[in-house]
Amino acid sequence: MKIQCKECRVEFNIPEDKIPEGKSFTISCPRCGSPLEIAAKSVSAGSEAFCLAAKEQPDSGLDFENEIDMVDEGVKTALLCDTNVKRGEKITQALQELDYWVVHAMRPAFALGKLHHNRYHLIVLDEVFHAEKESDNLVLHHIKLLPMHLRRQFFLCLLSREKTTMDAKLAFKIGVNLILNVNDLAKAKVLFARSLKEHRNFYALFNAELARKDYQS
Repeated sequence: MKIQCKECRVEFNIPEDKIPEGKSFTISCPRCGSPLEIAAKSVSAGSEAFCLAAKEQPDSGLDFENEIDMVDEGVKTALLCDTNVKRGEKITQALQELDYWVVHAMRPAFALGKLHHNRYHLIVLDEVFHAEKESDNLVLHHIKLLPMHLRRQFFLCLLSREKTTMDAKLAFKIGVNLILNVNDLAKAKVLFARSLKEHRNFYALFNAELARKDYQS
């Protein structure tokens, strides 16, 4: 069900099962924070990808509505963690052209809250996201501590200023699926499309082999 904010005019979707039956409810606009009073009968059906660019994301105390992504079942989702607004806009555009619904997190607490309450198909993370060095990156540290069965459920792209784009050996060593140098953003759409396809094909074979071994055991 599609909703439009009267203040900033952004449109976004709320799944049918998230709407209270027979009564109105209030949420915060994901872009400008304005309160939106919604009556079920005023919401029209529809589906559209959008970028949640959080310009005023607090370090803590996120409200429930902002933690839960209101996105339709089956939509490809991406979490972008980068404090550079212009760079974020370029990456968001590339992902939206690949039919991803994008959340742009600009603070670690916001990103970690999103990761706690949602599952993303793709995560694009600045290697020094609100940190002086890679080892101090809280979001990257959180991802590296995830159990392997959870880690395999999403594709992780690391934005770097010094590392070489598509360096597969280094990507494997540091536990990411793709390295994208910030100087190669013009190629982002092509690189994402190619790498994601290879990732899907690899895990299709991997899962088939696991199923075969389970069947034989």
